[in-house]
Parts: sequence; C-alpha cells; structure tokens
Amino acid sequence: MAIKIKVQKPVPSPVIAIEHLKGTARRLAELVSKHGNYEYEGFKWLQGTFGGIADHLGVNEKTIERNVQKPPFHYITRWTAEEGRHILLKLGTEPCETDLVFRLRTVWVRGLLYFNGAAAQAWPIDAIKAKQEKLPYKRLLKRIEKAQERLPDLAKLKAGDDISYEVQSHEMGLLRECVKRLEDDAFATVACITSWNGWHKFMAYAKFAGRVSGLYYHWPTLGPIAANPDIALQAYLDIKQEEGTIDFTESARLTAKIASLTPALAP
Repeated sequence: MAIKIKVQKPVPSPVIAIEHLKGTARRLAELVSKHGNYEYEGFKWLQGTFGGIADHLGVNEKTIERNVQKPPFHYITRWTAEEGRHILLKLGTEPCETDLVFRLRTVWVRGLLYFNGAAAQAWPIDAIKAKQEKLPYKRLLKRIEKAQERLPDLAKLKAGDDISYEVQSHEMGLLRECVKRLEDDAFATVACITSWNGWHKFMAYAKFAGRVSGLYYHWPTLGPIAANPDIALQAYLDIKQEEGTIDFTESARLTAKIASLTPALAP
C-alpha cells in the first residue's frame, strides 16, 4: 500500500516543532505535516505503510521504522477490509482512542492471568466440596483445566518475559466500549474487576441489579463490564473505600460519574 496523498487544500493541524530534526526525520515530518489529512479519532494522520513511505522518500524501510519510534512521531497499526494492514502516522505524541484500547488490552490480559492463577488454587477445592455434597461440578472441572492452561503465561509474566496480548476481535470492540464509557477510569476499574475479589464483587452487584439474571460467569468476561460500566465503577469504588486507599474528593467524583452512567429507570 502506497501512502495516501490527497490533492486538496491541507487542513490546519496543531503546530509541532520540527525545525530541530535532521535528515530523514525532517523529510518525514514535512511529509506528514503536508499530506497528513486522514481524519481518525480526532487527529490528522498520514495513511500508508512503512514500505510505501520508505519508497516515497527513497530510503530503507527500516529507517522509517526507527524514526517513527521517536518523538515527534506517533503511529498506530490498523487493518480495514479496504486497505488491509497499514499504519496511521501523525506528528505529536498525544494518544488517540486506539492507543488507550491497546493499553487497556494489556491491563485486561495481565489481570486474567493473575485471576487464573488464583482460580487454579481455589477451584479444585470448590470442586471437591461440590462433589462431596452431590452438587454440579463437572463444568467447574473444565474451567479448572482452562485456568491451568494459562499458568505458563503467568509464570512468564512474573519472570518479566514477553507474553502474547492478542485477544479475539470482538473483545477489542468490547475494550473500546469500556474506554468510551469509562474514559480514564477504565484502566484502574478493569484492573480491579479482573482481580479475584473484584470480579466476584462486580458479579454480585450485577446480579443484585438484575443485569445478568440467571447467568454465572466463572471468570472475568468483558461483555458484562462493557454493558454495565456503572456497576463496574461502583465495585471499584467500594473496594478502594474498603481498603482505605481513596480520598473524599476522588470518591465524590466517582460517585457522580457512576450516577451519570446508571441507566434511567423506565417510567
């Protein structure tokens, strides 16, 4: 995919200093400044690929990849049915919504791994008790197997090794919904909800409110969080207050936000 250059009057963008740049970095900045007219998530971007941009500037693709890793450049990777896999490149390091979604994805995956670690210890005991009391337990055995499958990734995470943060495509959409509805509070809230105590408190609240009637989620699932941001935020606030790790001003702010997120009752 070549870079997209529109023959039209350029749209004014925030002024980013590029006078200090030299060589390829300066030429790249001038290219983005002149032709970065693709509008996405509140910013103007240059749409293309590393290879397409490199060919346009007559340099090696690796040279472009190195330059865009440093200020004043910022890029995101994107895929669409029309353009396939490509990048959007802008001047200025202010994050866009997609950046926040990827940041929340990291929080989510890490939280799941720690939750599975706790589940792998607690659930076998629960299964034994359920079997002794002649209660349903076979489904729980399958959940235990799935939790144990992720233990190697948890060990890697604790050791500081690289792990995969890939999630299913529909989960990316749910993460984006969490960012849109919870905004900056999404990160702390999701981190809290994916903890052992946080998830069980959240589900208890959701059931009491009649939001997940007849359902039981054994481990954190994004759907209920995205659909019930008010309950997720309430669970987070209550846990922070129980811990004594939140002050009055922040409590008041979150309480007001919870009220704004709570669906209005039908007349």
